[in-house]
Amino acid sequence: MYAEFAALRQYYMTCSHWEPMSTSPADRYSRTAIALHWLIAVMVILQFGWGWWMQDIPKQPVGPRVDAFNLHKSVGLTILALMCVRLAWNWRHPAPPLPPMPRWQRTLAHATHVTLYAVLFVMPVAGYLGSVFSGFPVKYFGITLPAWGWKDPALKDFMSAAHYVASWILAGAVLLHIAGALKHALVARDGLVARMGLGRG
Repeated sequence: MYAEFAALRQYYMTCSHWEPMSTSPADRYSRTAIALHWLIAVMVILQFGWGWWMQDIPKQPVGPRVDAFNLHKSVGLTILALMCVRLAWNWRHPAPPLPPMPRWQRTLAHATHVTLYAVLFVMPVAGYLGSVFSGFPVKYFGITLPAWGWKDPALKDFMSAAHYVASWILAGAVLLHIAGALKHALVARDGLVARMGLGRG
């Protein structure tokens, strides 16, 4: 009886103790890709919070609301620039191969990444164009950008709507991306998340 209990205890300890799969430097993203990923991620999260908050500021020709929107636009254009850098970097430095997983998971992961990249381009561009066609000057951290558009309420409304819809698509894609990361970190334990970790590569 004791031997059976000891065997059962050993089996439980073996099953309950786990360590993530080791990730070699060759399996990790480059430090530049990791830095861009986390920098953009933090900025996007802050943009969501800032965007919701600034909607409650009373409308005035000048003042806190205008300043808040200008900062939101400036950060959005910065994200757009960083996405261009990231896309160029990824073109020259492809992502490491995925660990073994079902085909549907690969397809879902690819679709999520494509959606994230597409929306992170569409959203700031639509926001910028909405500002251009509103007739107000676009400022980038206090610097007035060259005016090239014209006041067009219809185009402004269209771009604003595209910006709004893109924000919800981005929110859904981000949540799906986080859910996938948690699944790989806590359930599959396949070392996938460690590829984008901030530790030493």
